[in-house]
Amino acid sequence: MEKLIENVARASTATKVAAVAGIVILVTALNYFAMGLNMGPSISETETRIQRMRNEQARLDREYIEKTSIANNLNQFRREKELLEERLRQALAELPEDKNIDELLQLFQDRAQKAGLEIGTIEPQAAVADRFFARIPIPMTVTGTFHEIATFFDALGRMQRIVNVTDISLDSPKDVSGKVILNGKFLATTFMFVDASAKPPKGGAK
Repeated sequence: MEKLIENVARASTATKVAAVAGIVILVTALNYFAMGLNMGPSISETETRIQRMRNEQARLDREYIEKTSIANNLNQFRREKELLEERLRQALAELPEDKNIDELLQLFQDRAQKAGLEIGTIEPQAAVADRFFARIPIPMTVTGTFHEIATFFDALGRMQRIVNVTDISLDSPKDVSGKVILNGKFLATTFMFVDASAKPPKGGAK
């Protein structure tokens, strides 16, 4: 090392300048290659990218949970909707939106026949509106035994559509083949739903 220093000291000025220039070039080259080897992202940039990816993953997780919850609630809403529709069908069977008088009178005939009862007269009257429903009075007369009349009334009470029986009158008993036959008179009242928000047709009755 001492000999190298002595040689440099004895060297001419031009040689010393060339040596210094070579050293500068060598250091510059080393710095260039060192920088070339470190062209990738820095630790700070990598940490930032990792944090950004974690945030995105957390957002996707939240969206998945929210959508799963919505899907589960949707199934629950569908079940509740089906239940409400079934209840509505049952309610409309009890309180229909139409009179359906012909169908109702046929049911009366069927129930009377099964009870062994004979219907004398059956006279549906005009509907009487009362808030959200209307009453449809149906005066009736029948002929039969007390048991047959009672069986008929019980059958009317078991119908899906609401039918009330009032103003019952039984009279004129007579013996027919060992049976006491009575004349029955009563008022059967059924009901229908009335949409209070619906406007009556033009020119029609209110």
